[in-house]
Amino acid sequence: MAAEIHDLADQRPHLVIVADDGVHVVPHALVREVIVGDKSSSILTEPVLRRIIEEWTERVTA
Repeated sequence: MAAEIHDLADQRPHLVIVADDGVHVVPHALVREVIVGDKSSSILTEPVLRRIIEEWTERVTA
């Protein structure tokens, strides 16, 4: 399976997410679209979702 590579220069700001399966660069706008329900969360991989939840949990319980 080949990964798609996109130029993210026009999609700033973006998030750099270090997940179990590697480093992912995700446009902030895409994450917002998932949050509000415009895009399905399935667009994000399971390791990316786990890492986002992990970091969120650390921030809200600190």
